[in-house]
Amino acid sequence: MQTGLLETPAILKDRRLTKRVQKSWTDCANGGLPSWDDIQELDLGADWRSCFAVDLSLSDKFPYFIFLGENLSRLAVTYLSDRAHRELTPVDLAVAKMDEAALSRAPVFHGNMLCLPGQRNILFRSVVLPLSENGEDVTHIFGAASGKGA
Repeated sequence: MQTGLLETPAILKDRRLTKRVQKSWTDCANGGLPSWDDIQELDLGADWRSCFAVDLSLSDKFPYFIFLGENLSRLAVTYLSDRAHRELTPVDLAVAKMDEAALSRAPVFHGNMLCLPGQRNILFRSVVLPLSENGEDVTHIFGAASGKGA
């Protein structure tokens, strides 16, 4: 029986951003590690706003972002302006898992409660995913992070 309602695409049925992005990465990986070019071809819709990508070859003491979605860049502008609390941003906590993802060559999920400036608490989740430009070495990191007030 048709009701006139449109079917929700399978990728959007999972409520969690991290699971949706990880599923897209897995589908794209095809048994290996996808490249940054492969990831850019994905139709992540509004989820792109909460994603980031880091070029490991250009990263030294700090991650070299080649992509930072608008939701994450807004957090960076808001919370990075207070230098004492820089390590408390969801972006910083997500990229802190880059080495683990690169070494394991697998998705790394992370979640935590953060106390932000002004005593505001958020529950955040992230996924960090390895990428390879040559099919062997981990050359980039792709990830997503989100949070909600607690």
